Amino acid sequence: MRGRRFLIIVAVLMGLTALAASFAPRQPTPREERQASTPTPAPDGSSTPTTVEESVSPMDDDPVVTVRSGDLVELTVDGGDEPDSVSVLGRIDAVDPTTPARFSLLAGEPGEYPIELLEEERQIGTLVIREG
Repeated sequence: MRGRRFLIIVAVLMGLTALAASFAPRQPTPREERQASTPTPAPDGSSTPTTVEESVSPMDDDPVVTVRSGDLVELTVDGGDEPDSVSVLGRIDAVDPTTPARFSLLAGEPGEYPIELLEEERQIGTLVIREG
């Protein structure tokens, strides 16, 4: 009798485990695998956009970073003497004397966009997006 009850309890627990597993959220696909499996075509029709790596420093005299629409932009902004925040295309990242701000952006609408230090309230460069 005890053996039968034990088997019924084990069967019920296994059924509940299977039911819970069917409702549990699945593991998200890592970002690298998603990008590799579904490439995003560039606006000019090519299958892979060009990656442009640029650096900007507050010590430079008003640097201009020029890219084409559809390019992937890897922008590094070196820190000044004090911790601050950098803003470009509506994105914000922290920067300090030892750690640069890093941005990975997809160049969209053509135009000129400021690269700004928020605490100092000054523009340290310009991101120029040209028609692809």
